[in-house]
Amino acid sequence: MKFAVATDNSSEPSYYCKNSRYYRFNDNEDVTSTDLPFSAFWTYPELFDGYFINLNNSTYPQENFDIIFAAIECDVKHLKVLRVMYPNAVVVGMYKEYWNNNPPIRNYIIENTDAYIHPYATLDIYRFLHSNTPKNSYVIEHPINHKLIQKKYNVEKSNSIFNYQKKIDNRESTTNDVIIKKLLDSKVDLHISNYTGSRGLQPFINGWKESRYMLSTDMFPMGGIQSVQCAVLNTIMVGGNNDNHKILFPELVGNDVDFLISKINQLESDLKYRKKIQSYAYEKCIDIFSYDSIKRKIINLYKNITDGS
Repeated sequence: MKFAVATDNSSEPSYYCKNSRYYRFNDNEDVTSTDLPFSAFWTYPELFDGYFINLNNSTYPQENFDIIFAAIECDVKHLKVLRVMYPNAVVVGMYKEYWNNNPPIRNYIIENTDAYIHPYATLDIYRFLHSNTPKNSYVIEHPINHKLIQKKYNVEKSNSIFNYQKKIDNRESTTNDVIIKKLLDSKVDLHISNYTGSRGLQPFINGWKESRYMLSTDMFPMGGIQSVQCAVLNTIMVGGNNDNHKILFPELVGNDVDFLISKINQLESDLKYRKKIQSYAYEKCIDIFSYDSIKRKIINLYKNITDGS
């Protein structure tokens, strides 16, 4: 299948994938060592040896695409450009960002594409974004290359809990600090780990990979890439309210201090329960977020549209 993701809501230059490697479209520079292969949205093209197209660039691939995921969120003219450049392609509208959400533009894309997708199964995203509800709406989660992450970051766990604070979009929570203080006061046998490294997804994973737990009390309903990566590496995500948290760690969702401390104590004292939480999260992750799973969903979406079902 000839596949592309296109957006006008990013500064990321265009690239293409071939044999699990990432190359810049303009000069074929190999950028596989960057965060792209670890970064959710950016990994879709790898599933089909496909393309990421930055619609703000002046040159586009000369390909006969079967399907294009079009995250057009800034200027509706880009939809016409795609239709002219790739007249045979099924064009599916796609959610990418909420921070600069523009409902009139989103509604136009919803109404003028063959379907619309977003990655959040537990959220009524259209109500959240104040947009219309598409006639053909699908959930296509962000794919994760679990084998790549395990190969690079799978290590033996230490008795530690990683203090994860989401410091963007006013999502930093003081509840983390309260829980950490109570854990220290209780003399629980857990080292508290804080991130002090450089910016970037790979350094960040490297900072928490040894932790048995990750603590988050971010109550924002979207997102949750850290939960997916935790599930892959058998780190247990405690707390939070992101979509992926709810799917992978449903027994550990929330920000109530006493509840989360009780769960940490249960996880520490009951090895059978801890392994149950880890196994559930990992199996669910592979079933929902793995490359094989997302690839099947995209192929089925294409068949549904082209078959008229």
